[in-house]
Amino acid sequence: MDCNWELPTLRGTVRLGAQTKSRLSSTQFYDVNFYPYTAPGLDPVFALCGGRFTVICRCILDKNSTIEILRWFEDEENTTEHGAPDDKHINYNSVVWSQAENGDPLVCVTGDSRIKVLNVRTGKLATTLIGHGDSVNDLAISPVDPTILASVSIDHSLRIWSLHPSHEKQPLGAICYGQGHKDQVLTLAYHLKGRYILTAGMDTRINLWAVPDDLKKHAGTDKPAIVHYPHFSTTEIHTDFIDCVQWYDNLILSHACRENKIILWSIDEFSSDRSTTPPAPIPTSSAVHSRTPVTIPANSTSSTRSAWGGRFQRLLQFELPYTNQFYIRFSLFHELGRHPILVAGNERSKTFFWDLQRLEDAGTGEDGSLNTKGLLLGLPRHVREGSSTSTTSSAISAGSGNTKAKQQRLKEQPRDRGISDPFRSIKAHKIVETPKYKAFAFRHFAWSRDGQWCVGVGDCGTINIFNRWEEKGVPPIDPDKEISRQDDGPKINKEKIIDSLEGLCEAHALRQQMAADQGESFEEDLRPLLDEYTKPARLQ
Repeated sequence: MDCNWELPTLRGTVRLGAQTKSRLSSTQFYDVNFYPYTAPGLDPVFALCGGRFTVICRCILDKNSTIEILRWFEDEENTTEHGAPDDKHINYNSVVWSQAENGDPLVCVTGDSRIKVLNVRTGKLATTLIGHGDSVNDLAISPVDPTILASVSIDHSLRIWSLHPSHEKQPLGAICYGQGHKDQVLTLAYHLKGRYILTAGMDTRINLWAVPDDLKKHAGTDKPAIVHYPHFSTTEIHTDFIDCVQWYDNLILSHACRENKIILWSIDEFSSDRSTTPPAPIPTSSAVHSRTPVTIPANSTSSTRSAWGGRFQRLLQFELPYTNQFYIRFSLFHELGRHPILVAGNERSKTFFWDLQRLEDAGTGEDGSLNTKGLLLGLPRHVREGSSTSTTSSAISAGSGNTKAKQQRLKEQPRDRGISDPFRSIKAHKIVETPKYKAFAFRHFAWSRDGQWCVGVGDCGTINIFNRWEEKGVPPIDPDKEISRQDDGPKINKEKIIDSLEGLCEAHALRQQMAADQGESFEEDLRPLLDEYTKPARLQ
């Protein structure tokens, strides 16, 4: 069996400060991130933060232990007049790694309006970034330049900084603010190519911003680039606070509190491979006099605006129960030659793993035999959000007396595999419950670069360490497995696809019946859906 099919197991749970009854034992750890520049073969190092603490640890394969604490930082600036720690004024929520010019590892941490950059080797404060008007909620380092840092805040803005020593006096390179968010921003994510940033927050809005090409020309000056309009903006994906977004190639994963699911979706016509980016769209009601070129959307009343002319497509959703709080974040492992794996936790000490390659291989067939390799990046357009289709589809779970038999048949289909219905939550391939402790909430997860280690942090000062490939070690990467012939498309067995098409027809009929029961119009034509569904495939 291919080792890439193995999902991590819980190797150990560590509660920092439990033996000494220190404040660490009651600390909520909100963020964790692995050092991305570790050389192959070395034990991976990760940083976590919460309260006034930033802790640096190393994963080790030892019979009696799973991690080794290398260093921890404690914020000493926030103290009472008697010199005692004042925990009310600092609560670190985000930590990311960078690298100094001499190669020293740096961690950037935040929990108020300042961002502190700490040198892990020396244990000293390298610099402090000041500029946000309120507390910072999330940080991200550019994947193409470790000296570029992005941050989002309660002040509704996205700011992009330069950590290069030459810009130390004026590190701010750009401010994305104005026609973006109307409430505090909770999360952001850099695209792998470094040209785009996603942001989302309490206004239920997801924005895509184009990073200015001349960012470093503005850094080091008192005139940062000002970006007023995002290139894509929508409030139609989620209905509550959005606390996590992440790229999956050109697709997007996002989560909102109280929805109990993670959604995979795509922006119509968006491609990071294009050499140029079209002008940002602007609603006519917000028109201003500016020399910056903009695009006027045809439908100015829509809750979605896009520089690429379309809207978006909802593709999949993953079942994540008991996530009513916000600041519960997922993590995606996605490296060359490995299965992409999504991990998330909930408020009841449970960890959920989805193998996205397994879903692609399973396709829409009930027996998991339908090969749809590559289809996840070009899913059929059988659902378009914002239409009557999406309204009736999302109401399937409500049901009516006339459709119970059809609903029962749909319920009987396994939901841990297949990609036929974007409104049916996919159950995790593996669920791990942390034993011995009272129920706690996971806040974030991180993967080592080789995918062998996964660490989850949360309430009660707990660190949960997951591991795989312990006996045989990290399997070698076979890059040929990632190469597919784009012109051929996926090969689909014609006999095995019949059940999937029948399921699609049944779901269409059910949506039509429910629309009729509710006195609503139903304009969805089944024929184009079937055409689009089979278009990417070459039937044998």
